[in-house]
Amino acid sequence: MTNTDTPSRHLRVAPLGFLPENGLALDLGHGAAAVTVTRDCWTVAQADTGLPEFRCTPATKPLPVPAPSGSLTELRELLNVEDEEWLKVTAWLVAALLPDITRPVLLLTGEPCSGKSVAALLLQHLVDPGSPFGRLPANEDEWIAATDAARVVGFDDVVRVPDWQSDALCAAVSGTAMTKRALGEPFPLVPRPDRAFILAGSFAPDEIRADLADRTVTVELPRLTECRPESELWKAYTEARPRILGALLDLLVAVLGTLPTIREKADRGEIPKLRMVDHGLVLVALQEATGDRAA
Repeated sequence: MTNTDTPSRHLRVAPLGFLPENGLALDLGHGAAAVTVTRDCWTVAQADTGLPEFRCTPATKPLPVPAPSGSLTELRELLNVEDEEWLKVTAWLVAALLPDITRPVLLLTGEPCSGKSVAALLLQHLVDPGSPFGRLPANEDEWIAATDAARVVGFDDVVRVPDWQSDALCAAVSGTAMTKRALGEPFPLVPRPDRAFILAGSFAPDEIRADLADRTVTVELPRLTECRPESELWKAYTEARPRILGALLDLLVAVLGTLPTIREKADRGEIPKLRMVDHGLVLVALQEATGDRAA
């Protein structure tokens, strides 16, 4: 159920239990339907079947009803992403849909004419369409407005990340509070730990601060050798999007089924613990579920 009047912390995704592998509900934004995803399957359900309540904002736009028997290869063919980077992209997409976990910033970088902006929009539209991409917020008010409006927050044409914006991104990823001062008064910058962030920029990863780099997955796009008309690309994407979303949900089901075993291995010390532990476990679960293919 989508609710614009009753306060709810659930924006687009809601948990169905205490652990990510217990499953989730994905709001399709149609006001009456959502998808429930468990370790066994995903199912389109109506709002009167006991689903969590979702919060709707002006930026909340509908997702298509997912179609079965799709393949992420259709998305792969629309993105200018090389084979060795594809697993990073799919792991970020899966993590973007998991509730109550920390997930890294996805940084799409590369030289001009590498398709960074379009790739970022395609990824956003797959899991949380609606929120417009723009430049990094100029102040704390703009930051709070941007992160309150959508689950997936994207920033385009980023040429540098100033210190306070780096602090804000780190706080949003980790869910830690951050306080800045404006005009001599304390200003609390509210963390948004359940948001997923995309940066499309033309800078090198080593140009961001170390603490943000630790919370970032970088995907470098090569220069395009042949430019496809953007209208043609979006037409193909729109037609394929229900199948691509269904394929992503299939992958999510597989990851949810594998996560309990991965957690047990991590508890036994068989998997190295990284700073972004939750995302690291998702990545390992994805590799095991797909045999490293993530297709």
